[in-house]
Amino acid sequence: MTSIAEIQSLDDRMCRYSYHNYRDHFACFHCRKTFKYWQWEECDEKKWTKEQRFRHVPRQIVCPDCSRPMVDMGLDFKAPPKKNVQAWQILEILHAHGFTFHGCGCFVGFKPPRSLAEVPTWLAKRAGKSARERLLAKIERRRESAAKVTK
Repeated sequence: MTSIAEIQSLDDRMCRYSYHNYRDHFACFHCRKTFKYWQWEECDEKKWTKEQRFRHVPRQIVCPDCSRPMVDMGLDFKAPPKKNVQAWQILEILHAHGFTFHGCGCFVGFKPPRSLAEVPTWLAKRAGKSARERLLAKIERRRESAAKVTK
């Protein structure tokens, strides 16, 4: 049986995106700019419950400056300064290999490399891991850190 203290500790570790619908973060690698867009649609009144009032509706977003398609980088994405060309190149390479910042508000599961020279070894270290394997590794890291806290 779960104690009140365990429930409260689980609530403290609750994901920050679980209570609100935030605007998604989109990046244009050509302009080196980011924009936030609302990707939620209100459901029909007869179909929704209190928890499911809005549903996520992915759509194609174009850059308002260059009219090129923008990339959904996730809610945990923090853009580097526009002048930091190397950081934008790193992010573009990571996106091309399927790494985006779709986290839960706690931790995405990786920290991007700091220089272009580190990118090949960073990608090689994470090669072959599917999204499922990365998620399982993230869950295991959380369990280990929770076990350390309770000791």
